[in-house]
Amino acid sequence: MLSCAFAAIHDRLLALGIMTNYQKFIKNIKAAFGWGLLDVKCKYRRSVIGPFWETINVSVMIFGITLMSSAVFHAGASADIAYIGLGIIVWYLLTSLITDAMGVFVINKDYIRNSSMSIDMYVWRTIFRILIAFCHHLILYVFGVIWLDIPLHASNLMVFVGFFFLIINSFWAVPTIGFLCARFRDLEMVIRNLLQLTFFITPIFWNYHTVPADRTFIVVWNPFFYFLEAVRAPLLGETLPANFYLTLTGITVLGYFFMWQVYRSMRRDLAFYV
Repeated sequence: MLSCAFAAIHDRLLALGIMTNYQKFIKNIKAAFGWGLLDVKCKYRRSVIGPFWETINVSVMIFGITLMSSAVFHAGASADIAYIGLGIIVWYLLTSLITDAMGVFVINKDYIRNSSMSIDMYVWRTIFRILIAFCHHLILYVFGVIWLDIPLHASNLMVFVGFFFLIINSFWAVPTIGFLCARFRDLEMVIRNLLQLTFFITPIFWNYHTVPADRTFIVVWNPFFYFLEAVRAPLLGETLPANFYLTLTGITVLGYFFMWQVYRSMRRDLAFYV
């Protein structure tokens, strides 16, 4: 009887077209993930350690900035390396999403012009490719837990909330940046220059708690700070206030509204932009 009820629900969903759209969505997600995984494999073809070369680059940068920070701010390197290391790892994820988003449609111009494939495929492909590389970098956190005695608490589970906000926002940021950079090609250079500046005004290797009260606007009005800290703080065993997540929710809502405006005005002419 129960199987008959499920069969009836399935047939009803098929009749309404809901199940068909759901199956198509899952199929596209799987295809985009496979496409992103193939991109990683092709990039490091014939390499001995493959994508772990990027992890080595990140670890070298963490070591260098930790030494510089401990010398300038007179803090212990062992105390800073976890804070700085996680900051740089998450920063690489954020900047990779932005820099790859700038060419997400331009590099796929042949597919856009000559096929009816949904543009969501190119967006998901880019996001999955970056997330796969990010997962390789997380091995550095595992080493930190083992060798630096980074504490493990129940608050560490809040990192999944931070990842949720980061990934959800990537689904509006990547296509929006892709549309704007396809339409205005000079915007890519502007964004790259702004990212260099943002690296220094975002608390990656300096502690935002030490900022004077009259200069906290540097942190408060920096959206990168919220995404960075939403992932880093839980992994360090810290608990963030509720208004922190309310700010992330507001950024998410505004971001999707902005994406909808850009999509509505530019989607039809995308093939001409690229």
